Amino acid sequence: MDEQTERKKVKHNRNTNEYKAKKPKVLYNRKFRKPLRKKRKNEYDPDEEARLEKIVFGDTSDIVHNLLNDKSETKINDESVDVIEEIVDKNDEKDKEDSKDSEDESDHDTSILSSSDDSKSKKKKAAWIDEDDYNYTVDSALIAQNRTLPCERPEKLYTTYLENRYKLFVGTPKWAKLEKNEADVDDLDSDILKHSCHLEAPKVKNLPKNIIDIKALKALNKSTHTEGPIITSVEFHPSSTVALVAGSSGILSLFQVDGHTNDKLHSMQFKKYPISKATFMKEGTEILLGSQYYPYCHTYDLMNGKTYKLPLPNNITNMKHYEVSPDGKLIALCGRFGEIYLLHSSTKELVSILKMNSKCRVLAFTPDSKMLITHGDGSEMYIWDLNTRTCVNRAVDDGCLSCTSLAMSPSGQFIATGSAQGVVNLYDTKSVLKDQSPMPLKIVMNLVTSVTNLKFNPTSEILSAASVDKHNAFKMLHLPSFTVFSNFPTLQTIIGLPQTIDFSPGSGYLSISNRTGSALLYRLRHYGNY
Repeated sequence: MDEQTERKKVKHNRNTNEYKAKKPKVLYNRKFRKPLRKKRKNEYDPDEEARLEKIVFGDTSDIVHNLLNDKSETKINDESVDVIEEIVDKNDEKDKEDSKDSEDESDHDTSILSSSDDSKSKKKKAAWIDEDDYNYTVDSALIAQNRTLPCERPEKLYTTYLENRYKLFVGTPKWAKLEKNEADVDDLDSDILKHSCHLEAPKVKNLPKNIIDIKALKALNKSTHTEGPIITSVEFHPSSTVALVAGSSGILSLFQVDGHTNDKLHSMQFKKYPISKATFMKEGTEILLGSQYYPYCHTYDLMNGKTYKLPLPNNITNMKHYEVSPDGKLIALCGRFGEIYLLHSSTKELVSILKMNSKCRVLAFTPDSKMLITHGDGSEMYIWDLNTRTCVNRAVDDGCLSCTSLAMSPSGQFIATGSAQGVVNLYDTKSVLKDQSPMPLKIVMNLVTSVTNLKFNPTSEILSAASVDKHNAFKMLHLPSFTVFSNFPTLQTIIGLPQTIDFSPGSGYLSISNRTGSALLYRLRHYGNY
C-alpha cells in the first residue's frame, strides 16, 4: 500500500507541474478604466484636401477669369510650353529619319502642317495636351511594367510607341478620319448649329410607292383574348408605347407595345356594357368609353385608376358614333334623325345641337379644331364652323349615295370619304371647304363592299381603307403617288373581317382588329420603332 500511495503522489505532482507549465501568462493588465479605441488612419483633413484640389484642378479663381476671356485656349506656363515644343520637334525629326519606309508611322508625329493649294487634308490640333506624355519614355514605362521588348524600338516616347503599334495592327478607324470635302460643306454647317438651341433637323426619307415593307407580329391581345368576339376599338397612346383594346364583352385591356411579347398592363370589365368605342382623352390620361345600347358613358382615369359613370344629356340614347376634337375640348355625337350633339369633354354637358337634312353617320374634326365635317345618308358633306355653330358649306360627294366612313389627314391636306358601294373618294381640303361640287383627286375602287373604316397615318403618307363585310377587305393607298400598295395583303395574309384600324404616333406599328377576337399587329419598317 505504501508503494501505491507513493506512485499516486508522484503522478499527482507531475500533473500539477504540467498544468502550471501550460498555464498561459497574462501579458497585460485586464483591469482598465477607459475603453480601447483604434486610431483612425484616414481622418478628414480639410487643409490637405484643399491643397490636393489646387494641385489637380488649379485655383478656382482662374476658372472665373478664363470665362471672361474671348479665347477659350488652355493656359500653360511659358517654360513648360517651350520644353514641350522642343521635345516634339526633336521627336519629329528622329521619327522622320527612322520611319522612311513606313508612311503610317511618320504621319502622326509630324507637327509641320503642309498648306498647299491642292486642298490636301490638314491635321487637326490637339484639344488637350498632357505634359506627362512628353516626359514618359519607353524605358520608364517598361521598368514600371516589369517587362522587356523582344527587339529595340526607334521610339523614345511611350505615347508614340503605343500609337504606332495601334496603327500597325488595327489601322486608322473611320471615325478618326476628320477629312471633309469643301463641296459637301453646307452654309448652315456653322457654329450656330453647334449651339444647343439650334438643332439640325434630321433628313426624312419619303415613303416608296408600290411596295411597302411590312411584317406581321404577335397580336396585341394574344395574352388575353377575352375582350369579346368583336374587337370594336384599338388605339395607341399618343405619348407612350401603350395600346388599348376593347370589345363587345365589355372588357378594356391595356398592353405594352414591343412587337414580341406585348405584355398586358391592366384589364378591367364593365358589366353588361358592350363597348362600341374607346379612345384616349386629355393627352392620354383618360379613356372615354361609349356603347350603342345605353344612354351613359364611362371614363377611366389612368392617373388614379378609378372609373366614373356619367349620364348623357336628354334625348341622347346611345354613344356609338362619336369623335373627340384634337384640342380635347369637344365631343361630337351622331343623333338618330340628323342631329349632331356637341358635348363638353370634361363635364359631358350639352353645348350645342347641329341639324342635317339627312341622318348623320360619320363625322370628323379638322386638325385645328375649328371646323367639323359631317356626312350621312345623303350625298352632301356638311362643313360646320364651331365658333358660330353654323353651316358654312355643303359639298356634294361625287357618286356617293350613302357615306359609311370619313377621315381627315393629320396634315389637313386631304379628306377621304367611303361609300356603301365600296368607292373611296380622296379630296383636297381647300376644295371641300369652299366649292359646292369639288372634284376628287383620286377615286379608289379596289373594294367591292361597303367601306366601313378609313384611317390616315400620322405622316399623311398612307390612307388605309377596310370593309367589315368581306374577309381580307383591306387596302392601303400611297398618297404622294395615289397608288395602292400591291404586296399587302397577300393570299397568305389572314386578316379576317377588319373592324377598326389605327397607326402608332410614329407610324411604326399598324393594328387591325377583326371579328374573331384579335387585334392584329404589323410593323412598318420604313418608320421608327414606334
